[in-house]
Amino acid sequence: MLDLQKRVLDFCRAERLFVPAERVVVAVSGGADSLALLDILVALQGELDIALHVATLDHGLRGAQGAADAAYVAEIAARWQLPCTVGSVDVPSLAATWRLGTEAAARRARYAFLRDCAAQISATCIATAHQRDDQAETVLLHLIRGSGLAGLRGILPCTQRDGLRLVRPLLAIAHDELVAYLSARGIAPREDSTNYDLRYARNKVRHAIMPLLREINPSVAASLARTAETLRDDYAALMASLPSYAPPSIRREDFLRLLPAQQRLWLRAAVQHLAPDHELSFERVEAARRFVARLRTAGGVQLGNGLWLRANQARLRVQRG
Repeated sequence: MLDLQKRVLDFCRAERLFVPAERVVVAVSGGADSLALLDILVALQGELDIALHVATLDHGLRGAQGAADAAYVAEIAARWQLPCTVGSVDVPSLAATWRLGTEAAARRARYAFLRDCAAQISATCIATAHQRDDQAETVLLHLIRGSGLAGLRGILPCTQRDGLRLVRPLLAIAHDELVAYLSARGIAPREDSTNYDLRYARNKVRHAIMPLLREINPSVAASLARTAETLRDDYAALMASLPSYAPPSIRREDFLRLLPAQQRLWLRAAVQHLAPDHELSFERVEAARRFVARLRTAGGVQLGNGLWLRANQARLRVQRG
């Protein structure tokens, strides 16, 4: 077993990412990170006791290039004797319909495709190729946007959504290591031209901000990833300090007895319970806290994404509409 494969195996076991004998949908774009993920999981599937199914989506953003990437992934899957599902969507049209930016619409469409693929093959797990540099960029993006402790945890190794587990086996591996791994294995990745489009915030962080930070600390990506891991543990400790008031409903007097940090945690947990992708802004959190504290008659306050905090003198609840 190669050293990088062993490190990924150790990470998967430490984080308990996979369940023996389960089917796993592997999201593969054709880029270096996702091809490395697929190759590593193929090598480890015996050790992990998992069955792999490749899924690739043409987002309709790059014309013939996007279609060619999907075809390349399908060819790789066939060569490696892996089942594969290929999908296509028109993200620009979906963005207009959903009233979302291109990045947000692409994420929503991609998850819907992966979720549907998992349902069709009775898979319980989706594996994505987020790696350590993605983690560092995510922490910076959340910091720039004024995120709280939950957001500064960055990308989590495993999350639950719609009865599925979303796992990130490469989260402790640097992008350059994955590129070198593919080169040594003789596997040629595809190149996505939109990864260099500075209209997207993540690309600005990747190509403009991170190089400057590396001048101060050459290991800045590892440092930010380590910070995310530390804050993940701190967040878990704070959540454990919350009394057992299961979101999305709580008695008003119990909410008012919580410390401010606990109130913020409860509100974010209630929102995540209903809308896992919705990032509740600090301003909305504070508006909700003020609303509950000053409440005289029943009413509500908007939390974004169609969510409301509804409250009366006795109880408050986070709900849709």
